[in-house]
Amino acid sequence: MSSGDSQPQRAGPDPSAVTTGGPAGRPATSLALLETIQALLTAVMLAFIFRAFFIEAFIIPTGSMAPTLLGQHLTMLCPVCGWEFDAGPRHRGRRPGGFVAPDFAYCPNCHTRIRVDRERAAVRNGDRILVHKWPYLVGGQLRLRPWDVIVFRDPSDATQNYIKRVVALPGETVEILDGDVFIQPPGGGELRIRRKPPHVQRHLWFVVFDQDYPPFDERFTAGSPAWLPEDDADAWHGLARRVVRFEPVDAEPHAIRFSPLGPAAHEYLQDVYGYNHGSAGNYVADVRLTATVRLSRPGWLRWEIGRDDYLFTATFDADGPVRLELRSPEGRRLEIGRHHSDALAGGRPVRLELAHVDWRVFVRVGGVEVLTTSDEQYGPDIAELRRYRRITPPTLRIVAAEGAVSLRSLRVDRDVYYTYVRRATQRAYARHPFTLADDEYFVLGDNSPNSFDSREWHTLGLHLWQAWRSEQYRVGTVRRDQIVGQAFFVYLPGLLPLDSAGRWRVPDIGRVRFVQ
Repeated sequence: MSSGDSQPQRAGPDPSAVTTGGPAGRPATSLALLETIQALLTAVMLAFIFRAFFIEAFIIPTGSMAPTLLGQHLTMLCPVCGWEFDAGPRHRGRRPGGFVAPDFAYCPNCHTRIRVDRERAAVRNGDRILVHKWPYLVGGQLRLRPWDVIVFRDPSDATQNYIKRVVALPGETVEILDGDVFIQPPGGGELRIRRKPPHVQRHLWFVVFDQDYPPFDERFTAGSPAWLPEDDADAWHGLARRVVRFEPVDAEPHAIRFSPLGPAAHEYLQDVYGYNHGSAGNYVADVRLTATVRLSRPGWLRWEIGRDDYLFTATFDADGPVRLELRSPEGRRLEIGRHHSDALAGGRPVRLELAHVDWRVFVRVGGVEVLTTSDEQYGPDIAELRRYRRITPPTLRIVAAEGAVSLRSLRVDRDVYYTYVRRATQRAYARHPFTLADDEYFVLGDNSPNSFDSREWHTLGLHLWQAWRSEQYRVGTVRRDQIVGQAFFVYLPGLLPLDSAGRWRVPDIGRVRFVQ
């Protein structure tokens, strides 16, 4: 190595680093504390930025979206049928968010009135949800779509937030007929039903009666059994049990009909909510019939849904054929379609479903939709619906012949029904369509009888006063700039009390879910 080459130096501590604590001359402990404070402040700032622009957490105080999303509630177990359901407060206390337990709860499955021990009632808080604030602003595939759930500022109070479901978009005209949402596109055109996509509809089926939970003490139930034979041939068995069976006694078909008994029988196909302690009094014609079926050869099974003067029948044959037929009010029969399903052959159990919802009838076998009506085959008469008020429920029948049949988990569900209340409903009801401007949305709650939403709003807050005076806001709408974001996840459902006083609570993890 030449003399001009640099020589390596022995590593060692720098005395100045110990005595001065850094270039500013601070002690090392002070520098570490300063760095810790800076890190904490940075974390807090990032959290505020994240909350302001990306994701924010909210707690739901009321039941306007129940049972999809819950406000403060009691979780009840019916002592008559064993059905678990959530009940809201009878009325609220004077302080905000105060919960007053009801004297009675109402089972939506067997319609039993259950006395509530108000001293020991364990109250759960509302669901805690996450709301993302930016995707819908991007537009394109991330834009707000019909049936999305959003959080927005209360039009009458900017310090409060509401959560509802979007049913109509800017520029559209909305009209609610017989409990369904109808939309006219921007610029005019035909008024058409706004159908719910399958992932949304799955959460808007509400129980009418579940055969897995038959009342086991008929002294207290209002209407049991729910299925009754139409003749005395003694072919159907177990109508008050979990498994319903058919054994052929002759070559003739024999039927059972959904016919609840008792003083509350008329409520079984109405818009009953356990959260609301009863029914709003509207018959719901959008219903679903499901069961896990085992069908032996050479038998066949037929399910029927009657709506007004229409009759829809789905026939399942043990050899595999499935048929969907329609009988019109004039008595004409129309075959919607045929399908061969290997799932029905061989006597294996298979889940079957027949549903009428949003002016469409479909059949599912093993969870797969195999037959459905088209708009050309079956659709609404808008002029007739505008004059119509439903006063009778739909009819449900099950007919079997020739072979043995077993039905497990037989269940009837009904769709959400958007109510009209005289003198309360302000807009978008029959013969009163409501057209949205370019930046306005129309929103409804899933708990329609107990949801203060676009149909009924009649006041506005100071934050919208100037916009209203300049005709840039109309009562009954949600402006785009008032939307906080889209709800997408229930991260901490209603807390579960561990004692009778409601102390020491833990989250009900089984109800963590995405919002649909």
